[in-house]
Amino acid sequence: MSILTYQEKHDIYEKYFIPEEYMKFWNALTLDKEKPDFDISSGQRTMRFNIRVINDFLGIICRRKNNIKLHDLGCGPSLMSMLSAAACPQITSIECSDFLSSNLEYLKTSLSSQGNEGYNYSKIIEFINSVHEDREPMSSIDYFTKLSSKCQFNNFMKCDMSLDDMFYGREIKWGTYDAVVSTMTLTDAVPNEDAYKHVLMKVNQMLRKGGTFCLLDFINQSFWIPSLKGKNTFCALPITLEFLEENLAKSGFFIEQIRIIHHDENRFSSGERVVCIYATKFTDNK
Repeated sequence: MSILTYQEKHDIYEKYFIPEEYMKFWNALTLDKEKPDFDISSGQRTMRFNIRVINDFLGIICRRKNNIKLHDLGCGPSLMSMLSAAACPQITSIECSDFLSSNLEYLKTSLSSQGNEGYNYSKIIEFINSVHEDREPMSSIDYFTKLSSKCQFNNFMKCDMSLDDMFYGREIKWGTYDAVVSTMTLTDAVPNEDAYKHVLMKVNQMLRKGGTFCLLDFINQSFWIPSLKGKNTFCALPITLEFLEENLAKSGFFIEQIRIIHHDENRFSSGERVVCIYATKFTDNK
């Protein structure tokens, strides 16, 4: 499958990506917290991995600092990472960004309705609670109330990773974020390795010195399908772990931790593995 240009990717996403259809994947990956990892599908294990590593990352940064400002870059139509962050008292400001206006509107609907419209996060919240044995379980309403207090609607930003000014002239305070997360996004969003490197450098510019980046992405993914109906196939950029390690270092990051899970489900995605990297900014990359 040929790699598309940014403009071709933009056109296809605007035309074919439907948040409601994509989130049906998540309904199909119902998280039964009582089942062990070996007794669930590869897709369910990948979702569990996603939740665990994000929450482990949040735990690390919250032990280091208070009044944390966090940005979810390329969040898609999912509030999962932001709900996890909202439960942390040390995180006081949460922002998110995505290319598709339809995704941002879907997120606002889910947030304003506390999950009664848009996507129902009850099973995901149950699993988030299960990974925090050291704190009292919180209700869905508690999570949404905390997120609403830390992420106002003007914190939902339009973002285009092809632009040097990714946020369309929006006045954000570059170099002031304590944490940036990007989950399963970049290999889908960018057309080539140079574009991926460019995004890593922009993340460096977003973070304060000592700020931390949590990156989840597929290894060697060439395509993915955004709907259970499977009518449209989107191309992705195949990357290696070595590529990530090399270019995070070149972008001014020190890698603290790497975690990997094998991904055996190739019906909807061709990725071999999912990698999570915690990386800290040690130098500016102008």
